[in-house]
Amino acid sequence: MTKDSKVQLPVLVAGGGVAGISAALDLARAGKTVHLIERKASLGGQVASLDKLYPTDHCAFCPLWTEIRSCVLHKNIVLHTLTEIRTVEEIDGSLEVRLAQSPRYIDASRCILCGRCVPKCPVSAISSGPEHAYPQTYVIDPQACTRCGDCVDICPTAAIDITGELSQSTILAGEIIWATGFQDVDISPLEDYGYGTHPNILTSLEFEELTAESGVNKGAILTRNGAKPKRIAFIQCAGARDLRLFPYCSAVCCMHALKQAQWVKRRSPEIECTIFYTDLRAEGRHYYTYYLREIGSGAIELLRSRPGLIYTLPDGSGIAVTYEDTSTQKRLIRVYDMVVLNGALKPSLTSGQPDLAGLTDEEGLMKGSYSRMYPCGFCREPMDVEASVVQASAASLEVFLGGSSHGK
Repeated sequence: MTKDSKVQLPVLVAGGGVAGISAALDLARAGKTVHLIERKASLGGQVASLDKLYPTDHCAFCPLWTEIRSCVLHKNIVLHTLTEIRTVEEIDGSLEVRLAQSPRYIDASRCILCGRCVPKCPVSAISSGPEHAYPQTYVIDPQACTRCGDCVDICPTAAIDITGELSQSTILAGEIIWATGFQDVDISPLEDYGYGTHPNILTSLEFEELTAESGVNKGAILTRNGAKPKRIAFIQCAGARDLRLFPYCSAVCCMHALKQAQWVKRRSPEIECTIFYTDLRAEGRHYYTYYLREIGSGAIELLRSRPGLIYTLPDGSGIAVTYEDTSTQKRLIRVYDMVVLNGALKPSLTSGQPDLAGLTDEEGLMKGSYSRMYPCGFCREPMDVEASVVQASAASLEVFLGGSSHGK
């Protein structure tokens, strides 16, 4: 095959979070055809659920929404939502990728957001979806839906079709950029953290959702039962740097806790915030300045300690945290209204997809280098938003310079 006869194959980007969106747009704007694969119903990934971004404290979703809209409307990007990659096989210098796409049930191009379907559903299987999703549409939970058809009859634009089934397809791609991000992990097997024993022992992402300005409490700092807490504990390295779960540092948790604690203090200065930390790692640009700004006032208490046991008081009135203060070497107990667990984050590349397990090491991170495949973001190694976007742009540049020509 001569150079002139090579067929340009599309690039497949796996993951519709901030890294995947950045890579897809970089390549599309350079003239490449891109297939963007996202397992959820809308783009945005974990950043879509964040309230603010450190170190600027800007709204997390505002800039992301613009990029999502650009992705959806770009002529060079083919978007596949509710889609998972099942297998990847290299054939004659290209990558054969088998996809499985779940039915959407509600056509976003027809949905006018009238909401008539919601009260009509007898099992509450219909929701409005993420508040900032683009395009905005209602979503049907396939696990809860009974296929009764009541929503179909009430829809004025015939946007609902509950007869859809799982469909499979195959794409021949030149390269794959993996940007599949991370997800929360159930930390309840580590019983010393008490997760699952009290409604106000939360993961950091659950706390973010509860307190975000776009969340259920519209920015108010409230417990899950609607009360205002007096004391909140942020527990670092919960499940991370721990041979029982994840031996690695999750990289984002120190700054995430600092951000969450300082926003609690901004919105409700009377709430006491304590961060229990192993080592505070503020390694990005302006991150240490951010740390000094928030800690310098003394409004947030830092305790170098790794709690030994977290449990609900017998009368249910609070959550006890037992710990050793390493500065005094004293073992103490404090009672809090809320406990936020930071650290149990894992790469989501192979979650529920055993056929892709060969791409990762024992920690779930992509191992080594592969022909025509480029990992970026958390699936490569734990990292935050800024580093993920930089790696995504680097991966897209590498693809662009190398070309995606069949037979290379």
